Amino acid sequence: MNKTTTIIFMAGLLFCACQKEDNNGELGGFWKITEIEDFATATTINTTEESRFWGIQLDLLEIRITEYNCHYCRFNQVGDSLFVHTIDDKTDLKDYGIYDNENERYEIIQLGDRRMVLRSKHAKVSFRKF
Repeated sequence: MNKTTTIIFMAGLLFCACQKEDNNGELGGFWKITEIEDFATATTINTTEESRFWGIQLDLLEIRITEYNCHYCRFNQVGDSLFVHTIDDKTDLKDYGIYDNENERYEIIQLGDRRMVLRSKHAKVSFRKF
């Protein structure tokens, strides 16, 4: 092999070796929270006009609080359940549908057609894919 071919081949191997596969299917992506129904207060908050987002990639959940402020969580999808564990358990994330920072379990009510609805013991959270 000549030098140019070797460099291209090595770059291709490096690119393939560093790439992780995302197995999240329809769950992966950037989700805008449109509504939170809080069971404890029996209130429904319409957040359509607000910038409340979840970003899901690999096993990381990013809560976008402001343009420059994010909070990160880990998640695990098992069947029709989504388990979310915050990395910093001191941050209040109720405005983003997360009430139990250590281990919030959500039942996946709807996932598809650019909509997602999750229900925990604390709230029902509705999203649209952004």
